[in-house]
Amino acid sequence: MLGSYLDRLREAGQTLLENRLPYESTRLLVGCIMMRLGGKPQMSIPLPAEIPLPPYTQASELLHDLAVLRTSLVRNHGRRLAQIHIDPLLVEVRTYGLHLHALDIRQHARVHTAAIHEIAEASGAEDALSLPPALTPQTEEVLATFRAIAELKREYVPESLPRYVISGATSAQDVLNVLRLARLGGVRVEGGEGSDPGLQPVPLFESIEDLRNAPAICRTLWSSETYQPLLESWGRRQEVMLGYSDSNKDGGMITSTWEIWKAHRALHQVARECGVTLRLFHGRGGTVGRGGGPTHRAIFAQPVGSFSGELRITEQGEVLNWKYSDVVLSERNLELMIAASLDALARPDAILQHQQSEVSAGSYLPHLTGEILPAWESALDQLSEISYAFYRRHIVGNPETFAYFEQSTPVAELENARIGSRPTKRTDASSARRRSMEDLRAIPWVFGWMQSRQLVPAYFGVGHAIQHFIQNNDVGNTDATGREAANLALLRSMTANFPLFLDIIRNVEMALAKADFSIARLYAELVEDVALRERVYNLLYDEFELTRRMVLAVTGQSTLLETNPVLERSIRLRNPYVDPMSFIQVELLRRKRAVLKAGQPVSPELDRAITATINGISAGLRNTG
Repeated sequence: MLGSYLDRLREAGQTLLENRLPYESTRLLVGCIMMRLGGKPQMSIPLPAEIPLPPYTQASELLHDLAVLRTSLVRNHGRRLAQIHIDPLLVEVRTYGLHLHALDIRQHARVHTAAIHEIAEASGAEDALSLPPALTPQTEEVLATFRAIAELKREYVPESLPRYVISGATSAQDVLNVLRLARLGGVRVEGGEGSDPGLQPVPLFESIEDLRNAPAICRTLWSSETYQPLLESWGRRQEVMLGYSDSNKDGGMITSTWEIWKAHRALHQVARECGVTLRLFHGRGGTVGRGGGPTHRAIFAQPVGSFSGELRITEQGEVLNWKYSDVVLSERNLELMIAASLDALARPDAILQHQQSEVSAGSYLPHLTGEILPAWESALDQLSEISYAFYRRHIVGNPETFAYFEQSTPVAELENARIGSRPTKRTDASSARRRSMEDLRAIPWVFGWMQSRQLVPAYFGVGHAIQHFIQNNDVGNTDATGREAANLALLRSMTANFPLFLDIIRNVEMALAKADFSIARLYAELVEDVALRERVYNLLYDEFELTRRMVLAVTGQSTLLETNPVLERSIRLRNPYVDPMSFIQVELLRRKRAVLKAGQPVSPELDRAITATINGISAGLRNTG
């Protein structure tokens, strides 16, 4: 390696370094590495104005030079120097490359579909390879995005743009559409050419129906002759994203969590059968209604045998601040994630319990190993079905709930708050553009309920499902009292022994502890239609109280968070500071709506004051959405 550097220096007529450092090859190599990184070594020797060594374009080149340097130090009694100075740098380069972090590009599948249809109609062919002269602004924007990706990959480190997330994926065709549009935009999607990993489409399955269809969709995709060469170019590795926010908005807490868990398990099974190394991208949010809650518990609750040691998770802005703003906190949170990953991968408790117990049908009770018994899976299927029907009937299928939500929460003010990454509603040309729950994004849906202290997405349908299961699940020839006792015992066993169900119950419990329906009543007063207000508020409050009773029943507690005094004390201490901001926010919202109703302009000071309360309540309640 040093010889090649010397040859380049000689070709450029630069022999001064070589002549002055004939016996200091290590120092000379360090100087060459620094010059390729864009720096100038601190030497007594005057360096040329123009360095004849090209800058690094691939992390592998820098890794190679550092490996040569390390080997030289180790061979020449400099092992400690290598361990102190070179080894940490090698880890950083392997982790960050030359680009620090990869960027995901994201767009909704229906936008791609609209672009494909428009190009096909204008070109007169479904498989047109050229673009028509005139396109709509939306399609132009899609193609401009791909052109920008191609340009950035040419000018900068191509590893920084390896993936393209497809929101709302419903079929294998959604993935193929992205490949076609990328090629029209000049992007090389195949990997393996130099350091360019290509551009891998990452389908994001968000709705309950799409989560259920995800395994079949991926099997179709991975078995496709069109897709096989691409898989080979990516080392037969594929990333798939699972959406927590939209699935919760679509189906409620229990159904969302359960369907994601089942999709996780089935996707890994399909990947094994298709010879694909799968990495799942979990689109978790900060709040319980978006898959939030303790990360360690969530990672360990993954299906047994469906974790390869790799996963991606999203961390919201406010969560980043809480978890990583301090070095000690950062280390602790990273250690928790690593420990959970190792635990989920190795499953040592399962091994020990299998060794110590007689494993036979009906006699083995796994304790927090992640293994699921048939009775537990059947119970979760029933709970999910009951909860889903109840949630869809009263939340998704009830227009009164959406009207109540829009008027009783500050969701309309979120655009002024400037704390979200996207608009509150989808406004692309293919969307319905009507005031409906379908058009509302999941993040403001969760955020609005949190601001008004109602936290509906985190619990609605849970209490109804548990009560219905306890009272009606058939356990054989027993009377009503015996049936209820047996079903409650089953749920208590699942809470004590099955990590996923424990995660659901504890997350719902945390949300119930943070909700405050005495304050929510003040927000409800903002709803103009009194009859509608009373119907929806009473519906939500009744389900809140029922869920609280059911959670206490299955946990065996007398009060919420009885076994988590640290969190209980934290909420109790924070709420007195948050409550006044809620009172102020309700009054400010009332004033603004009165101004708008009178047809007068809203003052910037009023908007700023409302924004301040939104930010304050978010900070106080923490996992906000």
